[in-house]
Amino acid sequence: MIEIDRRSVLAGSAALLASPALGRGARADEPVQLISHRYPALEFYAEKLRSALPGTPVNTRLMPSGEAATLERIAFSAGDSSMDLLWANSTMIPGYAKSGWLEPLDDLWAKHREEFALDDISPTSIKGCSYDGHIFAMPITTNTLLYAYRDDLFQEHKLTPPKTWDEAVEIARTLNSPRRNGVTISLKWDMPPYELHSVLNNVGDGWFNRDWHPSFNDAKGVAAIETYKRLAQYAVPGFSAQANDESTVNFSQDVAATGQQWATRCASMDDPAKSRVIGKIQWAVPPGGKQAIVTDAYAISKASKRDKDTLFRLLATALSDQNQRAGAALSVPTRRAVLGDPAIQAKYRWYPTVARCLDAAEPMPALPEFSETAELSTKRMVQAIVGQMPVKEALDTAAGEVTELLKRRGYFKV
Repeated sequence: MIEIDRRSVLAGSAALLASPALGRGARADEPVQLISHRYPALEFYAEKLRSALPGTPVNTRLMPSGEAATLERIAFSAGDSSMDLLWANSTMIPGYAKSGWLEPLDDLWAKHREEFALDDISPTSIKGCSYDGHIFAMPITTNTLLYAYRDDLFQEHKLTPPKTWDEAVEIARTLNSPRRNGVTISLKWDMPPYELHSVLNNVGDGWFNRDWHPSFNDAKGVAAIETYKRLAQYAVPGFSAQANDESTVNFSQDVAATGQQWATRCASMDDPAKSRVIGKIQWAVPPGGKQAIVTDAYAISKASKRDKDTLFRLLATALSDQNQRAGAALSVPTRRAVLGDPAIQAKYRWYPTVARCLDAAEPMPALPEFSETAELSTKRMVQAIVGQMPVKEALDTAAGEVTELLKRRGYFKV
């Protein structure tokens, strides 16, 4: 896939802000504008949006997650009314909703509940699209990380999936060779919070204490990042500039033997057009569980001048039972009738593990400012992992920066 650099994002934002729809109501014949993260599942649903309602054209702009989030924030901050629909996940939605950027969907949800069988959508997925008791987005897929590994290599070396992160490091060391790396990790853009979530929850005490003071810089937090620093010795080079697309290629092209992989990327491992390791990848619950779980969703911009009922109908139509079944190879369905269908579970060999991983997963901290705090903290964590700063110094610096941010937002007494 073609990567989009920051200059392209800024150029794209300039184009948005120059849109003739800015500051006035959109004409009925103007396409609905969607900004979205891109990966196979979202590409599938973006395509379904384009044909969801006859006579309602949709223009989709898909890009890597970090670029999409940056462009969305620029548009929101500028009050840009030309962005109608947008991708957001359960980590981003609380912050967007708290800022007043998203259209609340409660009334539209109630109005169209029966027509679109919305009661069939998983309550867990709906919760991932909610903030302060209100629904703010349509859940497209609930995604979680799995531990992916080369089963043939595990059998050759008489290995079993790791139960601890120390075991994961040792397995990566064992399988590391000039032929392939022992592990692929993704520490580019917004990936570090998800990549590090399990090790922080298992080796460490998580991100925060119950009063939202950082806990990632205590002794256990230091041990967690030290563990990942040891794991990174056996990672595919350039991991700090790699995200989902690159890690998927690392697996499918036989460049790496183990690593965390989103459930949405499992299908590509058995795709003859993309993979050299068909049938060789297996999956397990990441060491200790408590790994990231995220609901990817499409929301309606509060600033959009389009008819909100039409926008909601676009989203609900795209999330039909028929489309969820057709897209089941690419993502975990959010409709219970599809997810629980024995034929669907039998068809996709990774689904039994996905079910176990969903049970073991732990949501990201329910903090509206988590995206901001994660950006601050994981920047320092990555610096520690690549050796730019001592681990304790990096985490203490991050804790101070996060604390100052939350103080400014009124969380602590100054």
